[in-house]
Formats: sequence, structure tokens, C-alpha cells
Amino acid sequence: MGRGLKAVFFDFDNTLVDSASVLPHAQRRVAGEIARFLNGSVDVDMVFSTVKHVERVLEMQGLYDRDRIWMHVLWELGFDGRVDDGLLRSWSLAYWEEFMKGEVFPETVEVLERLSKHYSLGVVTNTDGLYGMKRMRMEKKGLNRFFKVVVVAGEDIPEAKPSPRPFLLAAEMIDVKPSECVMVGDDPVNDVAGAKAAGMTAVLLDRSGGKTCPVKPDHVIKSLNQLLDLLPIWEGGQSF
Repeated sequence: MGRGLKAVFFDFDNTLVDSASVLPHAQRRVAGEIARFLNGSVDVDMVFSTVKHVERVLEMQGLYDRDRIWMHVLWELGFDGRVDDGLLRSWSLAYWEEFMKGEVFPETVEVLERLSKHYSLGVVTNTDGLYGMKRMRMEKKGLNRFFKVVVVAGEDIPEAKPSPRPFLLAAEMIDVKPSECVMVGDDPVNDVAGAKAAGMTAVLLDRSGGKTCPVKPDHVIKSLNQLLDLLPIWEGGQSF
């Protein structure tokens, strides 16, 4: 990559923080709550399977509001009655309580520390569907000190990724051109296609390998550490 780069943006979940490892626990906790609500008429494993399926499908359609997702789960399970809004919200809070247990990847802090000396860093991430939740989760991980800009798409701007608008807003907020920005994320559509549509360099973080991309990323890495080999960074006159 060229030396004209000025900013590096990151996705949050599964890029800086290991959310995949805690996702099944969050889904199973909600499944248990829903199974109890249904008085055991549906096996908790069936509810768990339904939660996983419905959540995945609706997120692909741009729905992140867990209160609404749980209603879709109930409908999928054949329940067509009314559910108190407060109960739905309690399930969402239980879900996010589990999700917050995801740990920062071991290399995250070192990489951010080193890059922050040479670039303006930021986060472009999608909403959790509950206003303020994503920012609260980020604050609890202690990473905010590295970032000059945080854009929560779906809250700070109506459009969620992969719309190019959240990326363009992030660049505008720190007064850089999209062509001077790199976006690093784990999602081939939200992060790669979205960043490319905004005119940014896109780096796919594919830790296990084999992800399919509808739009070819500029670079593919298997760990954040590999960014230090990609980006032009000089310390004491020497690149590392």
C-alpha cells in the first residue's frame, strides 16, 4: 500500500474482539428464556436452532433490533400471541450481557498502539439494534482511547453497512479522502464491499481462511499483526 494513506478504520465484532466464541452462549441464553415463556411446549434445542437461523437471516436483511428478532423467532415457532415489550427487552439485555464477555483478541492492543502513532484510527461498525449498546460494549473493552472517530452505522447515520455512507462519514469526520483510508474487517459484504464502494482500500480479516467475497478485497490477512507488514510504518527510520 502507498504512503499516501492517512487513516485506518476497523470493524469491531470479530475484528478487534472475539464475538464469535460468545455468540452461541448469548443465543442459548435467549433460547432458554423463550422456552420458559412457551412453558416448555417447545424443546430448548429447537428454540436455540430457530434463534440461530432467524438471527442470521434477519441480520443479512439489515434487521439488528433483537426485540423484533425475538418476535420473529416466536412466530417461526408457531406463537402468534402478544408479548410484553418489557419482556422482549429483558431477553435482549440478557443476550447482550453474554455477548459482552467476548475478549479482545490478543494482538489487538499492540497493533492499535503501533498504528496510532502513524495513522488516524477509527471504527465503522453496525448498530446492535439497541441504541447505545455498541458504544457501551466498546467502552467496556477499553479500546476507545485509540480512535479519533467511531461511526455506529444505523445510529449515527440511518444506513448500515454495506452502504458506503458510514465509511464516507468516518472519513469526513477526520477530514481525509476515502482514497487515503484503509478499512479492516471480517465481513466480505459489510466491510469489503462497503469500503470498496466508498473508494477505500479494503482489507479482509479471514482468520480461518476460505471466505467468499462478492467484491475482491485489496488484501487478505489472517491476523491483525499482518497489518504491520502491509502498512508503511517507519520507527526510527526503519520499516517493521
